[in-house]
Amino acid sequence: MTARRFSFRFSLAYALMMLGSGVQLPFLPLWLSAKGIDAVGIAFIVAAMMAIRVASAPLFAWLADHLRLRRQVILGCAAGAFVAYSLLGVMDGFWPITAMALLAAFFFAPIFPLSESYSVDASAALGLDYGRIRLWASLSFLSGSLGAGILLTHLDALDTAWLLAGSIGLTVVSALLLPPEPEALKRVKPKAASSMGAARFLFATSFPVFLLAAGLAQASHGMMYSFSSMHWQSLGFSPFVIGMMWTVAVLTEVLLLAFSNRVIEQFGPGTIFLVGIAGGILRWLLLAFVEALPLLLLFQVLHAASFAMTHLGTMHMIRLMVPERLRNRAQALHSALSGGVLTSASMWLSGPLFHNFGAKAYLVMCAFSVAALLIALPLLRVNPRVRAAAEA
Repeated sequence: MTARRFSFRFSLAYALMMLGSGVQLPFLPLWLSAKGIDAVGIAFIVAAMMAIRVASAPLFAWLADHLRLRRQVILGCAAGAFVAYSLLGVMDGFWPITAMALLAAFFFAPIFPLSESYSVDASAALGLDYGRIRLWASLSFLSGSLGAGILLTHLDALDTAWLLAGSIGLTVVSALLLPPEPEALKRVKPKAASSMGAARFLFATSFPVFLLAAGLAQASHGMMYSFSSMHWQSLGFSPFVIGMMWTVAVLTEVLLLAFSNRVIEQFGPGTIFLVGIAGGILRWLLLAFVEALPLLLLFQVLHAASFAMTHLGTMHMIRLMVPERLRNRAQALHSALSGGVLTSASMWLSGPLFHNFGAKAYLVMCAFSVAALLIALPLLRVNPRVRAAAEA
């Protein structure tokens, strides 16, 4: 398969893969609220759905490495997620909803980290621009959030479950569209005699410290992912306007990703990573105090920094720091720590914070970003392995 055809197939798969996330992040809390679950219960469910990836992402990454069947593992997870999300729509009561939501998240969580590892590796092997492939996932998220916002302006909030199940069904289609592994990735490379073991590299070097900084930066989005829609709804904004908020954020993310190779070559992944964290500090400070719609829409542009630049820097740093044979597991570890442990803790914390302090809860998210910057700055300047990757 030519590089161009590979890029087209993967872009098409990405264009369907994140529709479910686009529906879930902004609107699942509103569905849970319509089901009679309070803010603390909502925080528990959305946090637990993030936390479950601590188990599922490494498990399925190990399975993909062990069987060398990455595409098949992604497809199996997508099918399992579709069944579970379909059953979620008929659940009633806190514990049945929680149990089915956790099962759905268990299968859904590994799909994107495995796809990310695949697209980063293949892009480097085929000379493709990873960002220009990855931006279709962002557009997919945007389509899901904006489309759901438009539909839910006319539908009942309880219909969110069926929109979510349908969009997850398209994730199954996206997995079927994933191109086969390029020959360059199929060849088993001999293990270097001097290379350290997987456990030592992943847990006993500077790498987990870097992942901690990246994880804290992404965990700072916990309040936005779990309660921004409820906050904006309390300000009197319609589901369409809420969808527009997410649209502005994702469009700026897409714009950055469209020129990602040029940005990385110009500034280096380390600088992009640090600027992204600093952008998060500014974003959460502003959102803690602003309620005017025009300013809120304007500040959503900072998503290009707090999420996209941090993510882009992280992906390239992992590619440059981690031996190829460990990248699936490294991506899964990143997903487990960032999305599982830290973001779930942030989302759980956001429940009582939002209940008691409203938008001022963003100040705690700002503290997450400050902690990430305090860890990342000396690490990228002092550690030889990390510094070399940061300046590549």
